[in-house]
Amino acid sequence: MRIRTPRRAATAALLAMALIPATLTTATAADIPAPDAPAVTVGVQTEDAKSVRDFWTPARIKRALANSEKDDAAFAARATRAARAAGAAGATGATPQDTGPGLTAEAPRVLPAGSRSTMSTATAEGEDVPEMPVAQKVPFPQNAPFIVSGKIIFTDKAGEEHGCSGASIVSNSGNTVWTAGHCIHPGDGTGADGFYDKITFMPGFRKNDSVPDGYDAPWGKWVATKKVAPTQWTADGDVEDADMAAFEVTVPAGYTSLSAAVGAVGYRFGAGSDFSDVIDSGFPGEGYHRTDMDAFTHFYCTGNAEDAFDLNPLDDRVKVDCDMGKGASGGPILTTDGQLVSANSHYEAEDDGVTRKNDDLFGSEHGDQAVAVINEINS
Repeated sequence: MRIRTPRRAATAALLAMALIPATLTTATAADIPAPDAPAVTVGVQTEDAKSVRDFWTPARIKRALANSEKDDAAFAARATRAARAAGAAGATGATPQDTGPGLTAEAPRVLPAGSRSTMSTATAEGEDVPEMPVAQKVPFPQNAPFIVSGKIIFTDKAGEEHGCSGASIVSNSGNTVWTAGHCIHPGDGTGADGFYDKITFMPGFRKNDSVPDGYDAPWGKWVATKKVAPTQWTADGDVEDADMAAFEVTVPAGYTSLSAAVGAVGYRFGAGSDFSDVIDSGFPGEGYHRTDMDAFTHFYCTGNAEDAFDLNPLDDRVKVDCDMGKGASGGPILTTDGQLVSANSHYEAEDDGVTRKNDDLFGSEHGDQAVAVINEINS
């Protein structure tokens, strides 16, 4: 990988993402015999969309963003225990159950309606990104392609507000958001009844102290309807392979679809855990040795994604060197052509269960489980 001045090079690479023309395609399974798609859990959010939007007052949104920091700290301890258990199993010579070919699915990104390219595709595709583990603020958070990402807010079964990150993703309906599984379901065995409530996506979200609400969300609040997560997540909370989810949204007045309004990331599922030149983004409330993150501001890192533990067949998590922390969960990990290959899930903690070990950020491998989720969304 070429190393260049981080801020200028990373900004160039980010802008290159917006300049690649794309056509929506459908997911395709591998030609070689592959396993059946894993089971998914489906829930429906039935509350009236206007009631949900009205519920999310500035005060409640502020509480949701503050709680996202606490949520991810607790989840990091849980994920660390799971990763250590997988490491111990791998050390004993255990092998994964599905050693054959897996399912694949791929679609290119789409830009918002009316967006135009001013550079050649070859130039954009040729862009390398620098190794930039120290997250920087997204330079144009309310311009395409960055408005594809946004803040997710929701309430748990106790009625407490919480927040995550997510992104609009290509789908048949054009109204789908991709995020981490733990951002819409606790992964505690509660099945379809366990999905969180009042799930809402705000694309192009950013802090703005000059307005009474304290934030800008010019593309509105998109309220969830259908919610889908791998059963391997909803039943067991599997962070290695299944911490991912998607949900459909209702279209607010004045819009035709989410993807027409803000665009949609593509996806590349079933391609493994190693990818050169990725862009990882989210809305962190804190970071590794950072004090400048507030959960309102869109940050990003660049570099390579790699298998978290090459020698352990039970741990195929995607690892990115990135110091974003609590609140970035669910944020997309993208190739430079705008295809999602994973979503932020967790960092690992020290033995005390609290202190972050390093700047590594992990996501579940997006293989069979991701294909099953997107297929259900498109069904």
